[in-house]
Amino acid sequence: MLRIRYVVVRALAGLIDLIIVYVPAVILFSLWFHVATRWAELLAQLLFLAYNVAAVSTFHGQTIGKYFARLRVDTRRLVSDNVLFVGMREMTKLLFLTPVIGVPLGLLNLLLALATGRMLEDFVGQSDVVVVERTVKPIDG
Repeated sequence: MLRIRYVVVRALAGLIDLIIVYVPAVILFSLWFHVATRWAELLAQLLFLAYNVAAVSTFHGQTIGKYFARLRVDTRRLVSDNVLFVGMREMTKLLFLTPVIGVPLGLLNLLLALATGRMLEDFVGQSDVVVVERTVKPIDG
């Protein structure tokens, strides 16, 4: 039951990032810059990749979605602190946005997470996503 909750929280954190970065970028590129839809999606994917790499590398392993879900990427397994490894991890997420294989691969990713507790991007990026413990203790009343 705990693993199901963890997978749901991770999926919702990813959805938050998609809604905050990817969807507005597609709309912006399509409507404002009058870019063809497929090119707008490609540019939005590149922006989404840059956002994820920058956020995970800079903000203690957290994107906005992971921050609100109280999760963070733990990269202690990495061979080096090279941003390239974080980029490989985040590049894997773009596969879920591809037209033909995106949805089946996303479902397979959720099944993998339910079975192992880790998603495809965790295996590729040699990382784990862990729950951030509370840093503020509640006041005893």
